[in-house]
Amino acid sequence: MENIPPTQQALLQHTKRAVYQAGIWTTCHQAQQQTPTAEGCGWTLDAETKSWVPVWSSQPAAAKAVSELVKCACKSAAGCGGRCSCKKASWKCTELCSCKCEK
Repeated sequence: MENIPPTQQALLQHTKRAVYQAGIWTTCHQAQQQTPTAEGCGWTLDAETKSWVPVWSSQPAAAKAVSELVKCACKSAAGCGGRCSCKKASWKCTELCSCKCEK
């Protein structure tokens, strides 16, 4: 997982955090700063802990997206049987599967 490059959405959230921080630094010489809220700037307020946490991405987790790329190797014309890796994992066969199961 560490070798997978970040998405454009992750870059966008990181850029928002960097711009927010740079905006604070540009006014650091002022005695009374009027800093805007961090909400929407790559940060979100955790209601439980009342602390700011970074928004890593606005896209769903990779596990959900990758599940759509599953491909079984069974070639059954009558339907998936016990050898189908999709069936064993309790997944529906995808369009990438070469079997004739329900998709």
